[in-house]
Amino acid sequence: MADIDYFDSRVLTGVINRRPVKYDIFGNMFRRQAPKATELFELHVVSRGVSMLPSITNAAGGTMRSGREGAAFAVKAPRFRPKRLFKAADLLKHAGGQTPYDLNVNPVERAIAEDMDDHRADIDTMVEIMCAQAIVHGKIDLFDAVEGKVVKTFTVDFRRPQAHTVVLEGAAQWTGASSDLQDSLQTYDEMIQEEANLGATDLYLGRKAWAAFRKHPDVRDDLDRNNINIGQLSPSIQSKFKGIWNGLRIWLVTGTYKDIEGKVQYYLAPEYALLAASDAENVMEFGQPMDVDCSGPVEIFSKQFKQDDPSGIFTIAESRPLPWPKQPGATVLIKAVA
Repeated sequence: MADIDYFDSRVLTGVINRRPVKYDIFGNMFRRQAPKATELFELHVVSRGVSMLPSITNAAGGTMRSGREGAAFAVKAPRFRPKRLFKAADLLKHAGGQTPYDLNVNPVERAIAEDMDDHRADIDTMVEIMCAQAIVHGKIDLFDAVEGKVVKTFTVDFRRPQAHTVVLEGAAQWTGASSDLQDSLQTYDEMIQEEANLGATDLYLGRKAWAAFRKHPDVRDDLDRNNINIGQLSPSIQSKFKGIWNGLRIWLVTGTYKDIEGKVQYYLAPEYALLAASDAENVMEFGQPMDVDCSGPVEIFSKQFKQDDPSGIFTIAESRPLPWPKQPGATVLIKAVA
């Protein structure tokens, strides 16, 4: 039986696509689609109000209905391509907590698995960031480096209605004694129903918004923490679930990341709350990696190439994910506190 070439692109691609997906709360809102043999996607965003369908007599013809209101625009899938150096010296290393004399551990297999995990983590983190931007802000900012300088290349705007970004002021803020959370959130729920024909199911809260929310008289005695059913949620998401209030699942979102310029950004800013309908149609498309060794569509492609001096092997992974919220009106972003 022939030995496996651990650095064959088909082996590396198979390995990285079998590593555990590391999406968090926003990435899990999107359904992954089969990869497509293209880099260009025509995106359709849908706005559908509610209108009555009249009944007809037995002799009448059918009722002509207008199609969904919406917009279509073409977007090229962003390209992410992390690269790492697998040095000859790495063959002499051993994992933490592991004896260097364990003959059952193949150092090549271990090093490849670590590289694939790191590549996967890089790509999945970027997917989570894009999903958060798409859900929270209704658009994605994509960046590139040109001649060594970071520039903003373009913004994918999914055209969420401007009215779905709300800034509360004065007594209306959640810290105000006279603010009415039940009434205001009902209003935002109706906005979602009008735009997407869906009801709100989840309320995501930044740190300051959560503090004001849980102390509010409308919430303090009614937040149900006793009937939390986390089911199949991953541990990282379980910890964010705070209970049920007024039929809504309540989540605390506190994570941060560094943007392309090294500045700390929030997935959901501390002062903000996001009301969302979990039944909205959100999908994750994958374009074909632009590599001559990639033989077909795949979520993540991986390969290696060798250098002689200093002796080492580079491993590369490439993915072209594109989050697509087809019903951008299914969320309302609220600046709840100052």
